[in-house]
This record gives sequence, C-alpha cells and structure tokens, in this order.
Amino acid sequence: MRKLVSAALLGMLLAACSAAAAKPLSQADEDAASDPASAKAHCPKDAICGSVTRPLDPSGRVKGDIAIAYRLYPRLDQSLPPAGTIVAQEGGPGYPSTGTSYSYKQLFAPLRQDHDLLMVDARGTGASGAIDCPSLEHSPVRTPRDIGACGRSLGPDSVLYGTRMAADDMAAVLDALHIATIDFYGDSYGTFFGQVFSALYPERLRSVVLDGAYPVIGETPWYSNAGAVVRKGFDEACRRSPYCAGLKGSSLERIRKLVDYVRRNPISGRAPDGEGKMRDVTVDPGSVGNMLYDGTEGPVNYRDLDAAIRAWFDGRDARPLLRLAAENIANEYPVPPHSYSYGLFSAVSCMDYQQIYDMNSPPDLRHRQREAALAAERASDPGVYDPLSIAEFQTVPLDISVLNLCLDWPIRHPPYAPGAPIPDNAKFTAAPTLVLNGELDMLTTAAEGAIVTAQYPNARQVVVANSFHVDAIDDVDDCAQEIVRRFVATLDVGDTSCAATINPVRLVPLFVAHAADAIPALPADGNTATTHELAIASAAVQTAGDALARWNINYSGQGVGLRGGTWSYTQPDLVARYTLTGVRWTKDLAVSGTAVWDQDNGAIRADLTFTDARGGGASLSATWNDRDHDAVATLSGTIGKHTLHARMPAP
Repeated sequence: MRKLVSAALLGMLLAACSAAAAKPLSQADEDAASDPASAKAHCPKDAICGSVTRPLDPSGRVKGDIAIAYRLYPRLDQSLPPAGTIVAQEGGPGYPSTGTSYSYKQLFAPLRQDHDLLMVDARGTGASGAIDCPSLEHSPVRTPRDIGACGRSLGPDSVLYGTRMAADDMAAVLDALHIATIDFYGDSYGTFFGQVFSALYPERLRSVVLDGAYPVIGETPWYSNAGAVVRKGFDEACRRSPYCAGLKGSSLERIRKLVDYVRRNPISGRAPDGEGKMRDVTVDPGSVGNMLYDGTEGPVNYRDLDAAIRAWFDGRDARPLLRLAAENIANEYPVPPHSYSYGLFSAVSCMDYQQIYDMNSPPDLRHRQREAALAAERASDPGVYDPLSIAEFQTVPLDISVLNLCLDWPIRHPPYAPGAPIPDNAKFTAAPTLVLNGELDMLTTAAEGAIVTAQYPNARQVVVANSFHVDAIDDVDDCAQEIVRRFVATLDVGDTSCAATINPVRLVPLFVAHAADAIPALPADGNTATTHELAIASAAVQTAGDALARWNINYSGQGVGLRGGTWSYTQPDLVARYTLTGVRWTKDLAVSGTAVWDQDNGAIRADLTFTDARGGGASLSATWNDRDHDAVATLSGTIGKHTLHARMPAP
C-alpha cells in the first residue's frame, strides 16, 4: 500500500485526491521543480523539461494561452531501440505529475532501460499555470462560499480547467514530442483523466493502467459505495486481527456506540497531528466521519480506531481518540499552489463530477435543489453514510463530504456539459487495460473499479486485499507494482495471486495508560524476566511500532509520541531509519533508541532502552518482518537484573 499525504489536501470519495507520492526526504527538491518560476532551473539532469503553448480556450471565446509543462526521462540505454513511452498522470485533481516523478521513476525503474517516461502537469497544476486562490490554499476550513469566491475570481476561465481540456493538452504534448502511442498509468484522479483520454484518443494507447479507479460514467453523486466499504471494512479488519476477533460484538457496533455517545457528549482535548504539532480537537460525529471516510489516513485509522474506542469506554482514556481526530483534521499548513492547487481541485470537481444539483442552474437555485435532493435521499436511503446520518455526514470537512462543494462555483458558457467530460458518442480504447483497487479503499472503491472495468472491451480488474488508496506506488508489499510492470511490459497481468495474500492490517490490541497493563510478551527459552517485566517490554515495542505506523501520514520526518517524547526518521532510500527520544506510548514509560525498517524486504529491527516504573534499566532488541502473515516480534535483552527472551505479536 502506498504512503499518502495529509487528509486536508485530498478530496474524498470520487472527488478524491490522489496523494502526492511518498518519497525519501532527500528528494524533496523534486517538488520545487513544479514551481513555474524554477522548473527549468531545477530540471533534473537526467530529464528533458519543456512546455507546449496551448490556447486557454480552444474555442477562442476566452483569449489567452497557457503553457503546459512536461518532463521527459529518456530511456537509460540509448543503444537500445525504444520500447515505448510510459506516461504517468497524478491525481487530486490538483497535484502536478512532475511532483511525483521520484516515485514514478521508482515504480517503472525495471522498464526504464528501453522505455521513456513522461509526466505532464495538467493545466492549472504545477508549472502549467497552477490556480492560486489564497483563501482556499491557506484555510484549514473551506466553505462553499470560499470555493465560489475562487471560481468568481477566475472569471470566464472558471470552466476551462476540466479533464477534457487537459486530455487535449496531453495529446498536444505528445504531438510536439512526436510520440504516437503511449502506455498510460494514472493513479486516483489520474484514472479519471485516463478514462477521458482513452475515450477521446483511443488509438494513441498501447496499454492503460488505472490505479485506484473510479468511473467517469456510471457514478452516483452520493458515492454510496464508500459507506458500504466503511461498514464492512472495519469489521473485516477486526475479524482478521486475532485479539480484536476475540472480543464480544463487532467493530462497527463499537463505532456506532461512539457516534451515538459523541452526538450527546463531544470529547475535546489536545493531541498531536501527523506531523507532531499539538492541536485542539473535538471528537464529534463529524470528526469520527472524517476517520471513517478519509481513506488517505486509512492504515492508521484502521490500526488504531477500535482500540481507541475501547480505551475511552473502558477507562475514559481519550488520548488515542483525540490523536486520531488531530491526524485527520484539515491541514492548516500553507501549501504552495504549484505543489497542490485546491483551486484546480474545485474547478475540475465542479466541471466534471456528478452533483446532487444541476450545475447549469444559478447558485441560489442549486441550494434549493440540494435541499430537495437531501430530503429525497433521507426518504429513500437514510443509512447511506451509516454510522453517520446524512446531516452528520455534511459536518465532515468539505474536502471529504463533497455534497456541498460546488454549490457556489460559477458555470457560464462551459465548453461541454458539466458532468460530461466524455462525449456521448465516444468509445473507450480497445487497448489492454488493467484496473487496480484496494479492498479497504473507501475513496475509490473496488465496486466502482468494477464499473470502470466493465466499460472497457479488454480490461481486467485486480483487487488488492487489505489495501487502501492506490496500490502500485511505493508498494511496500512488492505485489501491485510487479503486476503493473509485467502488464506494461507484456500486456498480460500474469500471476496476480499475491493480491489476495497481502497481510491484514495489524490492529493495536489495546491502548493502556500504564506500561504494566500491556499484554505481556510470551517468555521464550532462557528468559528470566518476570511477567511484570514482560509487560513493560511489550509496551516498549508497542511504542516503537506506534511511531513506525505514522510513516504513512508523516512528511516532515519528525513526530511525537502518543503521550510525549519525540521521534524522527530519515529515508534516503528504501530503508527508513528512526530515532526515538523519550517517546511515551504510555504515561509512565519513556523509550529511546533506534528502529530500522527495510521496505525492500520488510525486515524491521528496533534497539530500545528505557527505565521502568520500578527504576530498573532495560535494553532490548526486537525484530520482525512486516510482510509476514501474523508477524511475530522476537525480543531479547536485559530488563533490570533479568535476561529477556520473549515473543509477541508484531506491533
């Protein structure tokens, strides 16, 4: 499963944003190359950077041009005949494809000896005239009024950033580079783009890969499949986790209990977000909905939520729940529009996605149409967002709930009918097509991927078990990326059995306030540590595992423990190296040391030191493999005056 950026930068459901790809921090300068002022200056040495000038409005009604930027990585062995050009398209909408170049290069590295690799920043993103609406880019809470103001600031340009226009731009870039046919890879919104391109230019495709796919045609504006994944997914994750599976009741029942409780008694407090900044947060139905429906935080939410709910009801320990709320709330950190344009996200969403109101209507009428649509939905399917009501779902941040996103966006003289980026008479390409979806992805669900698959004459869907949003990029399971590479090379998906064997999410068994209350590690031969000491050792390993789990949501390389202390990591390659300094998963145990996670083979080693509540010093090593089914950590070291040899479920 891939690493994902903070939730605030992402849309939801099928207005979903694809995350900017995970990358070693040393590659952060890749993002700078998306800045139009520095794109040429920062062009990587192994790339050819340029742009193609295009009319902003091909009809000529609106005057002006836009430069469509591209980055081409030529094949590494120029003595070989070219096998083709792979075009990688990012998502959002709003992210520039060139900003993810490092991860695309990693994904297709085995093919780059004889394949060129091309990225094109879609109009309105990156170095292709990124839309800059300051009130949207820098606001942690966006309203329909803010989005409407952004659209009005664009004037007649507000309807000129749709996917059909961007697909035409890509064709123009291909023409300029004399590229006749391509192998297309798109992730998240990139799959929406790919469908439009493959309907407009079917003959230009040798192959198509749609990773995290959702349909251009056949979607409902209620995105009801997301609720179905939520209601099934958390229960499935619990059933696949030995400790959780042994509890009475289901995970969904506990989530519903929490929602019912916080309807009447919201839980407020302070907790660290994904980058370690302390936030004032409230757990209420809207914030719980954010945890459930924001697939960008999926691995962490699935891992922690059930145990966090039990920590509250069993001991009124709010910290794990408050931290999840903080990790899922809108990002208040300013993001430059050339790195992610919320204005472009809005422009595309409002031009191309299905809505519960008529985008051709004036905004005041849309508001009335919304109320009528909501009333009809409450009558016909009131549980569409269960465990939230429809009204509660609308309190989820606008990035996620989307129903009200486009109420005030101006639509005047659109180049095509809103919600219809593919012409009625267009046919999808007959080129071999691979559709990928994660089983637990509530952003672009497997059911929606099946709709896409059925519309292509030569398509195959692969659903990756226990996985989330976008599977091939930064694939630490080494499955989806191999399927994609093989498909592009041979036009055959080949053996896809690995997709059914991805390990379940390892859920936190329980959160405890005191280390002595942790589930003790099981003693092994040679162990002289007491049961109390085995519990302390278990809590120490859980402390390291808790920090490693935040890799999915941390991009600064620095974070804080659940109850204090700090950790950091560096990742110049496929190995993440963590340093822990007094990290507290429980109130009374400060853990320091290092952890090394080799994402190439899954091996993890943590070397930890701590002093328990009784004053005994300890030093232990824990090793496990992240790819093992029901992974077990092996512990060894000393704790107090005793020798520790033990085993425990990997954190």
